[in-house]
Amino acid sequence: MNANRYFSFSRLGLVMKRDFMENWKTNLYRFLGPYTIFLLVMWFSSMNMTNFNEFSDIVSATFFSVLFFGGSFTASYALETMNTQQKRISFLMLPATSFEKFLARFLYVTLGFVVLCTIALLLAEFTRFLLLPLFDLPDTFKQSTLPGVWQTIMNVRTFNFNGSGIMESVVGWLFLIWIHSFFLLGGCRWYKNAFWKTLGLIILVNFFFIFVLVNLVELLDEGVMEEILLWCETNFSWVTITGILSFFIVVLVLLILLNWWLSYRCFKRSQVIKPKF
Repeated sequence: MNANRYFSFSRLGLVMKRDFMENWKTNLYRFLGPYTIFLLVMWFSSMNMTNFNEFSDIVSATFFSVLFFGGSFTASYALETMNTQQKRISFLMLPATSFEKFLARFLYVTLGFVVLCTIALLLAEFTRFLLLPLFDLPDTFKQSTLPGVWQTIMNVRTFNFNGSGIMESVVGWLFLIWIHSFFLLGGCRWYKNAFWKTLGLIILVNFFFIFVLVNLVELLDEGVMEEILLWCETNFSWVTITGILSFFIVVLVLLILLNWWLSYRCFKRSQVIKPKF
């Protein structure tokens, strides 16, 4: 390895190829899991429904749920290549920089899972078409559910403001990626039960903020709240919906990058001796 070069696509490719080849069984299970879920949902939903639009909505919701929750679970296994002392020594001794090894794992547990889910959905859809002649279903079920899935992906919204659909979807996806980045950070911080530890910490933090917010509202009487709202309307009347959404986009991008940077720092400081947590 050329020590003067910080990044090389060839080295990155070699690390990813090694990771893929050594963990082919894990990759197969992560493919068969979503494929089985999609196929079962398609099977049971088609048996109990006559409306294709409702069927398509269920498939779309299933794909979105598997993509988010399964992706978060997979991200929490960012350090699975170092879950034993022998694996850890072998991985850390690879002829690649820390950034290249982290980027390889990052792509593996993020984009890699998205690709696996997409292929699993396509194969499940193909299997459904093959099995259609065996069942007495309306002709509408001969359509593909993929357009409905795409529409669901494009309409993920955290806020609902009329006339700002694209920006709302961007904010919605950035918010989900931000949540996902916490599981990546947890996966780079903890070697054992990273998913459950991260999930528990997120729940505790949410309860804390809700508790603080509720008590803050109780401390302020109705008149104070009205004065605060009136002051905001008077001094921020120039703010537009597009401006608010743009602000949220910038903040979420910065928060995501912060979590990714912290994940890299944790990854870089990984110990050869397995920590007891």
